[in-house]
Amino acid sequence: PHPTRPETSLSSLRGLCAAAMGSRQGEAGTALHVLEQYIAGEVAEANALPQLLHCFHRDQRLVLAALSEKTNSVVANAIVSSAAAQTGALLVHVAKFIDERAAEEGDGQPQKAGVKSVSRSLLDHVLLLCGGKNRAAKEVAVRSQGCALVAALAASAPDHATARDKLVEFSADRVPSIRETAVRGLGSLNQSPPVELAIVDRCGDPFAAVRTSAVRSARVTAATAPALLKRLDDVEACVRAQVYHTLAKQPQTVREFGPAGLARLIVGLLDRSGQVRQGAGLAVDAWRKHVFDGSAVQLLTCCDVASDEALGDAVAGALARRFAREGADLAQRIFSGARAPLGEQGPAMDGLHMALFVRHAIAAMSDEDRDEAVDVPVLLARATQALGEASGRQHGALILRQLLHIVVSVDLTDEASRRRAERLAEAVLMRAPVDHQSSASILAGGGGMQYTTAELGILILRKCAGLGRGFQARTSKHQALEAQCSTRAVLLVSDLCQPLQGGNQPSPDEEQDDNEGHFATRLSFRLQELNDAIEERKQHKTVLAEQKKKAIANEEFIQAQRLKEASKKNESELAALTKEQVALQAERDSILLRVLSILKALLKWSHSDLQKDPAQSGTLDQILRPVVSLPALSDEVEIATISAICLFCSRDAESARGHWCLLLELLRSLRQDDLPSQPAAKRRHSRARAVIAARTLSDCALVHGSRGALDREEIISSAHALAAVPFPSRHIVVESLCSWFLGLGHIFFEEHLREPILEVQWALGWMLVEAFKQHGFADADDDGEDIAATSKAAASSAKVARARGVSWVTRPPPELPAEPEEAADDEEEDSAQAMATASRLMQFFNLLPKLPGKHSSPMLSLAVESIAESGLWRRAVLLPQTVGGKTRWLRGFSWPQLFRFAHERLSAELRFRLWRSSLQVCVADPELATFAEVPFALAENVKDAPPGAADLLREAVALGADAAALHPLLARIPPAQREAPPPQGSMHLLPREEAKAGEQERRMVLADQGVDIDMWSPAEVPVPDFLPPGLRLKMSKGGAAPKKRAGANAENNGPIVPPSAWPAVNAQPAQQPEDAKEVKQEPKRRRCFGKTKDSEQHRLPLRNIR
Repeated sequence: PHPTRPETSLSSLRGLCAAAMGSRQGEAGTALHVLEQYIAGEVAEANALPQLLHCFHRDQRLVLAALSEKTNSVVANAIVSSAAAQTGALLVHVAKFIDERAAEEGDGQPQKAGVKSVSRSLLDHVLLLCGGKNRAAKEVAVRSQGCALVAALAASAPDHATARDKLVEFSADRVPSIRETAVRGLGSLNQSPPVELAIVDRCGDPFAAVRTSAVRSARVTAATAPALLKRLDDVEACVRAQVYHTLAKQPQTVREFGPAGLARLIVGLLDRSGQVRQGAGLAVDAWRKHVFDGSAVQLLTCCDVASDEALGDAVAGALARRFAREGADLAQRIFSGARAPLGEQGPAMDGLHMALFVRHAIAAMSDEDRDEAVDVPVLLARATQALGEASGRQHGALILRQLLHIVVSVDLTDEASRRRAERLAEAVLMRAPVDHQSSASILAGGGGMQYTTAELGILILRKCAGLGRGFQARTSKHQALEAQCSTRAVLLVSDLCQPLQGGNQPSPDEEQDDNEGHFATRLSFRLQELNDAIEERKQHKTVLAEQKKKAIANEEFIQAQRLKEASKKNESELAALTKEQVALQAERDSILLRVLSILKALLKWSHSDLQKDPAQSGTLDQILRPVVSLPALSDEVEIATISAICLFCSRDAESARGHWCLLLELLRSLRQDDLPSQPAAKRRHSRARAVIAARTLSDCALVHGSRGALDREEIISSAHALAAVPFPSRHIVVESLCSWFLGLGHIFFEEHLREPILEVQWALGWMLVEAFKQHGFADADDDGEDIAATSKAAASSAKVARARGVSWVTRPPPELPAEPEEAADDEEEDSAQAMATASRLMQFFNLLPKLPGKHSSPMLSLAVESIAESGLWRRAVLLPQTVGGKTRWLRGFSWPQLFRFAHERLSAELRFRLWRSSLQVCVADPELATFAEVPFALAENVKDAPPGAADLLREAVALGADAAALHPLLARIPPAQREAPPPQGSMHLLPREEAKAGEQERRMVLADQGVDIDMWSPAEVPVPDFLPPGLRLKMSKGGAAPKKRAGANAENNGPIVPPSAWPAVNAQPAQQPEDAKEVKQEPKRRRCFGKTKDSEQHRLPLRNIR
């Protein structure tokens, strides 16, 4: 333009700007048009994506604007989930395609300011649509679509902090699908503490799909390894399998789990699910190849196989079977004489792991391969060498047991090998380290050694005598061989008893005791004298300390000095006595434990008839009974002696009848010894004795009772003792009771028909309650855990306070536990033990109605009736507990689940008995029955109501039951059953006073039989002042909820009317003020942003998405 004509320059500039804006709008329209056609399917992907890439090269902001506009439409129309989700996926695909191609082509054009990549920019836009931090849409569909877009785009920006925070927020959403999507998105982000914490939290999600996605997204670190290990115990096989698939992709992180965790991972090769075994195989192969240089032995070396011998055997066996060729080659090198002694070329742990692996590899071979790989003389030489090193070498006893296992499995083909093996067996019984079970291992019920050293020695001795481990017919020849083997073992025992008679010259009385077989009497009496002397010195020490303190207070320093010297003298005497006591007790217990271990091994593996085997039967009177009567007996020796006597009882009926009172007394002693006031060590010891006695009573009743050696009174007495255990000790008799009922339930039922046996019926009741104890991923209202009274006690001893083994009645005290030992003892009964017990009991009650005979189904009905008639149903009452400042509704078990379980498995006649028991509870205590959800349980099963249920409902309402809760059930009963008469001979409901009197009488009878029923369930439970929200919702759906009172927040502020007063309240309309009647209540205002007429941002129609 001409400089002297400014108007011409201005008009030309406006024209250029208009042309540029028109061109820009045209390009933007082209990008949006191509995107719409691609989403609608009108243009193929091969044509649409290059066009969008071309538009991106020309102007990046135009493509981003088009994508943002379509993203707005997707989020706005998220209610149409299928179309919106598909469109969102296409938009994410477009953004990723443009970023990938732009990076490959090396776009030379400089990017616009603020635009780094399409995916990252689109992610920022989506985060704005999602509401920002700590803000989210109310609609589930909008949140779900936003979470899906953020999770899909987060992979392109793994360091995006805002996206990380939003996904962490989404991972705590109440909708499971949103949590699952968020966890998948977190897996694509860079590792950080918030991401790890969110993934760890979701690994324990109640929904299996969320847990599976969390495990898939986890990166193995020190923070996530414990959560992944915990998922190995998941009930869903898909979650367990995903753990191994995740680890197979990250083989280098296997060392994060440590030796114990690695052993638990490898044992997944033996999982009950095929997909878990397949995933575990992939992970183990990856570890062996990438981490352990292709050696299974090195993989096993990194596992902890010494702490839990059963787990170590399982791990080594799984690896030996998977890598059989490597095990065969290693066994051939070791036992062909071509290698140095076992373990010398590596550390001591290497010797143990190699011995385990080789033992299982040899066990997995065929007989021909085993004979070819193992040279018996070399094997016996190595076993003899291991026996000499067993005491002075780390894990020497474990290595010796592996070699003895191999000796038992090979064939002794020549006389020389047989004689060498026999000498080895005798040396093992005489000199090998003694293995004995502690009280803790007995209470655990597993995880201990499968074969002790003495048992392996006895097995080798029997093998040399021509006796095998399997069943053999009891011929005269076989009995002669059994008697010969028993005599050989008893002679070894007599040789062991000789050293106890050495030392100082015994007195004539002591010599007479020794000749009668009381070989440890002299040492035991000396120990008793030492114990009395030590106790006297301790008391004297306390007296001297008090006198010295008093003398110093009175300024009598000369007397204080004398007392000080006397105290020093007393201390020296106490130290000398204690030293002598320790040495003497070690000498006596070592011999006694070895003798008892040999006898237990002989009784366990011998098939001899005790009546025709004087050597074996004579040990009961000559050794075991004298040992039990010894003074100053240690806990280990007492447990071993009781175990040996119980083995005698299981094999011989006369021995069982002779020791029947002893076994019953061991169980009944729990009432005094297993009290919270007793020391933890004493409680563990008494429980261990009771476990042995319970198993023996059940076995003897099954074995000898079926042969007629025990009468019915003795059989029932065993069930009495098992049923009347205290509440803290209930888990130790569960397996014994299950065995007794499965084998002898018909005897109980027949006797119960003649005269009710309330104690045994009580046992069925509390076992059924334990089966439905709340565990696993239960809702807050369904949780039966016990909570501490104060938050301080709950925080300091959370595991103790939440333990399921604690009584439902006796809540933990607010103060801290006084003795750490007692707290540790309470921790033994944790939720894992309760879940395992409940699982076993659920299997039992599932099997019980399927047993042959007429007694099976009625026993399940008797269990439910026992719960209702003894007051045990009160454990199902929902009670409020304050935890962390919040109110939680807790209960011991779920009555609706228990009732539905029994209702589905019983006939119509027995269902009538269930309805009668439930309605009797509603009559006796209508308010507590509502909090126990007894009416709700009836409503759930009303379609399958038995004939006569309608009459029972009318009678219950007439006797004072909650009419508002029960009357609607009449209309829901099927017409065919509504007017049907009840079964013949059925009993009617009792009035409230008679029902309460009957329950009190039943509780008194059980108390007379030794059942502390108040520890199981109290006779009175206070009725809560308000209903739990979940129960109110259920009752409102059923039409039984009270009417809401007028006024703002009146429902939450005022007390809730008790259920018994609902009919009266509903009959009288609430009186309202005059002003309140005149004022018309306005409808509740709702959030309407983006939905009103006047809003400028209208929701786009579905067709605008495309």
